[in-house]
Amino acid sequence: MRMILTGSPRRLLALASSAALTLAACGGDDTGSASSDAPVVATTSIWADVTSNVGCGAEVPALIPAGADPHSFEPSLQDRELVDGATTVIANGLDLEEPILPLLDVAADNGTNVIELAIDVDVLMPTDEHDHDDEDHDDEDHDEEEGQVDDDHGHAHGDGGDPHFWQDPRRVSGTLDTIATALAANSIDTCVDEYRAELESLDAEIESMLAPIPDDARVLVTSHESLAYFADRYGFEIVGTVIPSMSTMAETNAADLAELSDEIERHGVEVIFTEEMSSAADAEALADRLGVAVVPLVTDSLTDDPDTDTYVEMMRHNAGLIAEQLVP
Repeated sequence: MRMILTGSPRRLLALASSAALTLAACGGDDTGSASSDAPVVATTSIWADVTSNVGCGAEVPALIPAGADPHSFEPSLQDRELVDGATTVIANGLDLEEPILPLLDVAADNGTNVIELAIDVDVLMPTDEHDHDDEDHDDEDHDEEEGQVDDDHGHAHGDGGDPHFWQDPRRVSGTLDTIATALAANSIDTCVDEYRAELESLDAEIESMLAPIPDDARVLVTSHESLAYFADRYGFEIVGTVIPSMSTMAETNAADLAELSDEIERHGVEVIFTEEMSSAADAEALADRLGVAVVPLVTDSLTDDPDTDTYVEMMRHNAGLIAEQLVP
């Protein structure tokens, strides 16, 4: 069973006590940097970067490296050794890392702190479950009985939600205290505050970049269901996806593409946003037939390109491309 860090102060303090041995103190030198040999691992390159910033520049290896798809990554023997040698693993949760869940389960059974950050996030349910209309309110009453829905906006905490919550900087900001507690380093509060301020600045910058987009142009078509949190935060509607799934491993079909074609034409969509690390063949074929553009974004993993090699740069890059396409 995976070990999940909850928001309970008592649980946080207990974990801090055990995790304190896993990371050298940030305040051990004049720069405040954490030790680079600390046995803390993140599952994805995005969370490795975020964790490194929280840890005052600590070196945090990513189990799923930059440029790799977390939905399809297959761990090697060295990856297993990396996890075996870790005391703490920072994970996304919500089954984003499905191919390596057995590896994480074994690690948790062996005493590794596997911390799923989604537990502290306001999670969006799949699009067919969080439409904001009257019909959904009846379903929410049932879900509340099951202990899954905790507000009146179709949001939930727990299994079954959309795992791509890093697409909203404010939600990422909400994970920083949990990460800091897991690192349990001295003098780390300053780094957390600085990075939180950077995320707030990023959020404001993205809002400003997207502000000139008219309301009737705030529609997105994507290659798979990865931008729901971005849309939720910045006021967009996702009218369709080439692959109607939260995983890049799913496949499309003729009926779905025909329905998507109708939506694209009905909304006057002029661009399909795909993802650099996934095949865009279906999207490109559809775009060619409809006479619309295809623009790749960097969504599920960082890259080695300086424009997208950190979380902040990745988000800024994507927002810039979206603004470039949709601002009149």
